[in-house]
Amino acid sequence: MNWSSSVLCTLSSDTEPCILVTFDQAKYIFNVGANTNRAFLQSRNNWRRTKGIFLTQVRTQRSAGLPGLLMSFADADIPQLDIVGPPGTKHLMASMRTYVYRDKMPVIPTETPFHSEPSSSPQPVFMDQNLTVYSIPIHPSSSSFTVSEDSPSSSKRKREPSPDVSSKKIITDSGSLIARFPSDKSLEEILQSPEFLASPLSPSYLQGGHAQEWRDIMVDTMFPASKAEKEKRAKDMVRPKADGEAKGNRKKEKGKQKVVEERDSRNPDDYRRTRSPPGFHAQLPKYVHPDGNRTLDHAAAYIAVGPRIRGKFDAAKATELKIPNGKLRVKLTQGEPITFTVNESGTEIERTVRPEEIIGPSEVPGVLIIADVPTPDHIPSLTAAFSESSFYSKFRSTRPDDLQQYVVRVIYHLCGEGVLEDERYIEFMRGFGPQVNHVVASRDYCPNPVTFTSAAYHQLRLSKLDSDIFIVPQFSLTPKKDVHAISGLPPNVTLMEANTITNMRPPSAPTKQNFALELDRFHPAYAQGMELTPGMQECFEKAKAEVAAFIERSERPGMPGGDVRIVTLGTGSAVPSKYRNVSGTAIMIPGYGNVLLDCGEGTWGQLARHFGEDESSPDNVWRFLRDLRCLFVSHVHGDHHMGVAQLLAQRKKLDPPPSQPLYLVTIRAIHIYLRELSDIQDLGLFDNTENGVITVLSPALHWRGSDTYPESGMWQIGGTEPWLDINESKKHGRDLCRALGLKSFRTVDMRHRTRCYGAVIESDNGWSIAFSADTMPVDSLVYAGQGATVLIHEATMADDQEEMARKKAHSTLGQALTIGRRMNAKNILLTHFSARYPKIPHYQVKSADGQTARMGETIIGQADECAVAVAFDHARMSVDSLWKISFYLSALEQSYLDTVTEDAEEGGEENGEAPMEVNVV
Repeated sequence: MNWSSSVLCTLSSDTEPCILVTFDQAKYIFNVGANTNRAFLQSRNNWRRTKGIFLTQVRTQRSAGLPGLLMSFADADIPQLDIVGPPGTKHLMASMRTYVYRDKMPVIPTETPFHSEPSSSPQPVFMDQNLTVYSIPIHPSSSSFTVSEDSPSSSKRKREPSPDVSSKKIITDSGSLIARFPSDKSLEEILQSPEFLASPLSPSYLQGGHAQEWRDIMVDTMFPASKAEKEKRAKDMVRPKADGEAKGNRKKEKGKQKVVEERDSRNPDDYRRTRSPPGFHAQLPKYVHPDGNRTLDHAAAYIAVGPRIRGKFDAAKATELKIPNGKLRVKLTQGEPITFTVNESGTEIERTVRPEEIIGPSEVPGVLIIADVPTPDHIPSLTAAFSESSFYSKFRSTRPDDLQQYVVRVIYHLCGEGVLEDERYIEFMRGFGPQVNHVVASRDYCPNPVTFTSAAYHQLRLSKLDSDIFIVPQFSLTPKKDVHAISGLPPNVTLMEANTITNMRPPSAPTKQNFALELDRFHPAYAQGMELTPGMQECFEKAKAEVAAFIERSERPGMPGGDVRIVTLGTGSAVPSKYRNVSGTAIMIPGYGNVLLDCGEGTWGQLARHFGEDESSPDNVWRFLRDLRCLFVSHVHGDHHMGVAQLLAQRKKLDPPPSQPLYLVTIRAIHIYLRELSDIQDLGLFDNTENGVITVLSPALHWRGSDTYPESGMWQIGGTEPWLDINESKKHGRDLCRALGLKSFRTVDMRHRTRCYGAVIESDNGWSIAFSADTMPVDSLVYAGQGATVLIHEATMADDQEEMARKKAHSTLGQALTIGRRMNAKNILLTHFSARYPKIPHYQVKSADGQTARMGETIIGQADECAVAVAFDHARMSVDSLWKISFYLSALEQSYLDTVTEDAEEGGEENGEAPMEVNVV
């Protein structure tokens, strides 16, 4: 059984370290930061047959990619999944409940124990036929805490009742008594009692064991198949399987899966509205870490032990000893002695054979270690485990007896600032044997190459067409510091690079996987200078000439807001693709600040690649973040908001902090989700300063100007929390307008599968931008955005997919154009393209008289007509330059065609997309 560990992605502007452990029939993933899903698409690695995910922290840097990966796993029919992480993992997962729902895949979360003293006989946090995984808590040395075996984070946790509020009463936000919680009953039993069913629940008052049970219920609601899987595991622990039972169970499970697959697929939004348990939409109980702190600065190390491979069966000796074929030989391979009767010279004699007589020595299990050490203060807790625990010390020992039990092959060191050069950590690394390979991830010592090289290569080529619009992603192949300048490091130290593999059996040193070099055309092309083919050069020159000719003959006057910049960071729909990230659009208003419209997973990485992290540059990403005044999130679907927490976490780290607040305009469900995440990571939501994050409710800024929220139906606010006050949000809305020089910032109700708002931004200077978010064609946006300078509208599907667009509550490209024309928009920017069109919507335009032409010829022809642009990731356009895209379409299509051809030749993505026919009447 050969197996390996590899680096899917490393520390960079847009990724965090992610380690894969691969067996023939199973994979295990350690950490899933933002863009993990997209990193799989870029590489030839895949996540099929994944059985477990392990988190070293619950902070965004290690977990931001978890919800997107979970949804992808479920859609790809991963049969079941274990998720193991430090205390807070269940809280993290339960916070995703309003946008993650999959009914087929069981997901079993486990929180690692968090004891103050290293254990000499730890229990594995995960074990199957391939891996046995142990966890070591890593905490700062300044922490002082006591954790009992009955802690909620303990695997042998006893139930703790909620704290007394006069005889164990649970109180709603209004203060009324609704239930008594007897300590001898589980929360689930109480929730099903007639007493409780007559009253609503306020989960935020739950604590201890009942709070953890509530989180379990939320996870089971997100993944309904989980409950049956947990019950099955509990039974398996009580009794061993009888012969043949496992086979029978596989048949039974296969039949059960078939029934599940034959069911009509549910709309997750319908499910949440009709099947959610009481209290599902209320805020989770406050999370408190076992050490009593709410802000988690703790991590976990993992020791993953591979299988012990039995020695070779000596068939010749077995024949010599006359061991019968069949069950007796199988028993020997299973480590059992056997006794049988043989005929020796006509005499029946009884012979006993022990396994070691017939089977060679077994191979010592290979071991890999993932050590996540955020700060130098965390070093003592890690080193203490290996020095004070008789069990863990074996992994660092060079004694022959210990090396016969385990052999460590590779250690992945995830080092925060100041850790790698700390003498204590260097000594810790040197204590391992010479056979150990040390793979180091450290922001100061690792370079920052481009991660998504396929998209970057195409962007590099497009920069030859228009370098002002098509920006080459920022990167650096030179680290800030030289790792060789650190004295005393062990000899087998390598910097962590993406797509580096370390074979565990048979063992080998870390090496770059061949496909990574083959697929990376960006870095060589950038270094050597990109040469366009004659055909491409001609195509680009023709497009430039058309632009120049239009400028020369056009009398189109400059319009208000012409210097406002629009940066399309993510232009895909639902899931990221190789060439498009999910939703995110930045509006940069000179002299005032920035607005971000939606913020899908990986938006921070897109910003960092676009603007760069070089603090000496006047236009770096930190400046953009410091000047970010408004973050508008349209709705609860994950592709529009899963990047918000990471963005807020980065903003919280700014030093010095911003001088003005950030106004977060969105619906209640997303505000609650972020408030729940704030229990495990400070996102700046509760800063009592003038530069914190300000809560603004989208319905409070409704374009019709109502003074109250709707009281019923789909658009009701959904809660009674004090921060929902409509007047407070209206006041903050006025403050937001003053900060950005706006006449108004209004929200518009859209038609989607869930509560969704668009936005209309109107400046004091006479320009306006209308944003559709996700929607079917709606009149309300036409009325609210009438005469908009720019309409940014989704165009998820082609016109021949109108019925599918209706079912999924999206617009076709033709419908988006019709909305823009009815609105009398001066410019239309189309975005949010289906993953079916990962590169460019290759479309033909059919006019009313049946003539076919490309978009630019039909839309741009007269000076006073609307300009239509198609959005691409990392395009940076001023309002005055949007029209150029129409004339670049032929060149863009040819560039994408060449990219697809080159990808296919190198075993990459093939061109499977169809032309989009657009009916323009």
